[in-house]
Amino acid sequence: MLVSGIDDGYFPLTYKGKRGKCPLVSVTFDGYKLVDVDVEFITVDGDDATTAYKNLRKGDIKMLDSIIVGGFNYIIPDNNYIIYYASKPDIDSILNAARKHYNDKRVNVIKEFLSNMIALSTNRGTVYVNTDLDLKMVKSVIEYYQIFSKYPEPIKYAHIIGKAIGQPQLISD
Repeated sequence: MLVSGIDDGYFPLTYKGKRGKCPLVSVTFDGYKLVDVDVEFITVDGDDATTAYKNLRKGDIKMLDSIIVGGFNYIIPDNNYIIYYASKPDIDSILNAARKHYNDKRVNVIKEFLSNMIALSTNRGTVYVNTDLDLKMVKSVIEYYQIFSKYPEPIKYAHIIGKAIGQPQLISD
C-alpha cells in the first residue's frame, strides 16, 4: 500500500495576500521506502490548492498536514484521506481569522473539516484526524509511520522538502 504525506512549504510573509507562490509537496512511501516526490506550486492565500492537490502524484492513502496550506489556501481532499493534527486545532481562532480576511467559500470548507476532527489515541499520544477511512486502519497507518515522533514520516518528509524548496525563493526575490 502506498502512503503519501502532503504538506506545504515555506513562503516569506511578503507573499501573503496572493502576492507569491509556495510549494505543495506529496511524498509517497511504500512501507518505509520513499518511492516518489511530487511538487506543485500554489498561490499564498489563494484558492488553487485543491486543483494542485488533484494534480499531485499520490499513493493509495493521503495524509495531509491540515487542509489549510499556503497561508489560507485550502485543500478539499477527495478519497482515502487522513487530515492530521498532532494537537487539537483552535477552530474558533482559525475561523475568526478566515472570516476577518476572506469570508468566502474557504470559511465553510475549513469549518466543515475542522469541526469533525476526531481524537485518536496512538502510541505517541493523542492526535486529531478527519478521515473517510476506517479508524482502526487510520490508527494502524499513523502508528506505523510514527517512528521517531508524533508526526508520521510521510508528513515529516513532505514538510522538510517543502521548506527546502520554498526557502531558496528568498535568494531569488
